[in-house]
Amino acid sequence: MKIFSTLLLGCMLLAAPALAVVPVAIEADEVIVRVPMPGRTVTAGYMTLRNLGAESRQLTAVQSEAFERIELHTHTHVDGMMRMIEVDSIEVPAGGEAVLRPGGLHLMLFEPGLVLEEDGSIVLQLQFDDGTELAVTARLVMPPRR
Repeated sequence: MKIFSTLLLGCMLLAAPALAVVPVAIEADEVIVRVPMPGRTVTAGYMTLRNLGAESRQLTAVQSEAFERIELHTHTHVDGMMRMIEVDSIEVPAGGEAVLRPGGLHLMLFEPGLVLEEDGSIVLQLQFDDGTELAVTARLVMPPRR
């Protein structure tokens, strides 16, 4: 019985690192999502991601209960025209930051599942290449008037 207890304790100690919570080395601030224009079902989101870790991370996906789907996008210039294209990931360099802003990297959010109002908020679940996730609260803002 003593041998069994010792073996069981040894197995538990070996498994402990696998059960440990992996800290997320990414911080997000200035997180905003624009309220969709009347009659529209697509909008954009922006934020600054800071990597406090020693290794580069890739933002690979974003989810929210407030939207049917969310894509990572960037803007490019093709034949003198600015175009949005979906990207597989957004790099957040070690010790650096990735800025998602109008005219550059950003989130495209499709098919809101609830009524979104200015000064409200929604939760975005950020997913990274190392398997870590970060829940952030996005402030809802009106798009700029043109």
